Amino acid sequence: MTMTAERRDALRAEAIRWHVLIADATADDWESFVAWLGADPAHAQAYDEIEAADAVAGAAILEAVPAAPIAANDDSPVTSRRWWLGGGVAAAAALALAIGFGPGMLERSDPWRVATDAGETRTITLQSGDRIALNGDSRLVLDRRNPRYAKLEQGEAAFTITHDPDAPFVVQVGAQRIQDVGTVFNVTRDLQGLRVAVAEGSVIYDPDGAAVTLRAGQALSDPSGNGAILRSAVDPASVGAWRDGRLSYAAAPLSLVAIDLARATGAAIALDPALADRRFTGTIRIDPNRDRLFADLSQLLDVSATRGDKGWTLAARRRAAP
Repeated sequence: MTMTAERRDALRAEAIRWHVLIADATADDWESFVAWLGADPAHAQAYDEIEAADAVAGAAILEAVPAAPIAANDDSPVTSRRWWLGGGVAAAAALALAIGFGPGMLERSDPWRVATDAGETRTITLQSGDRIALNGDSRLVLDRRNPRYAKLEQGEAAFTITHDPDAPFVVQVGAQRIQDVGTVFNVTRDLQGLRVAVAEGSVIYDPDGAAVTLRAGQALSDPSGNGAILRSAVDPASVGAWRDGRLSYAAAPLSLVAIDLARATGAAIALDPALADRRFTGTIRIDPNRDRLFADLSQLLDVSATRGDKGWTLAARRRAAP
């Protein structure tokens, strides 16, 4: 079930409240906090996201939380309500979680997930200044203990990475790894397999195996995700163009175009199997007016686009009998 915006905002507010409170927590507070985390997996995910955002944005993340009133008889200085990792509070948190959930919980709390719904995009700026833009219907896993690592579980992400030869940035996609060499690149994982395209710099695909170097203007696809790759040329300006509302293709099958459209628009799209292998070259601009977009697509792709109760269907045009 897709989480509503209201529910997401409510969870975020709860997570911020706990993030602020826990720095000065009593034993009862810790017990309540651990119980809240365990009540719903969404609680832990929301808390992880706030903690990660706080690490990036600093105290600004807490601006939405009213300052706690200071009692008139409180002579001691007000302690910071930030949770500084590595300090005594973090150790207490680790202890409380270990007692409440066992050793497996500690391992799960290190990574944190970022997810988008279909038709939604999101950009994350890491502490290093590196940026990751996430397309719709995508899931990305980051690791607090290793800021030079990301795992794309599904969907599409564009990476803008500053290369550090002593700590190269690695993207894990299924069984394959992609290593940056000072790079702007795009990675996709969907029903069409795994695809990588480079806009600037270069990456090394499968560095411990085939070690394929891709430079700006180059791309590859790995349909099965097992290293059986197909290389191709790509316009660097088109790499990650979905961030600007454009989808660009060079002889791409309509099966791929339909997947990209569903991810970008949030609309369910059914494609006539007879069209799956038809090729398209050109650029599609994602018009926020869906009726107008699919009317344009019917002309651009030379298909029939009809809307039904479950979404849109792209089918072959019926030709008049000669």
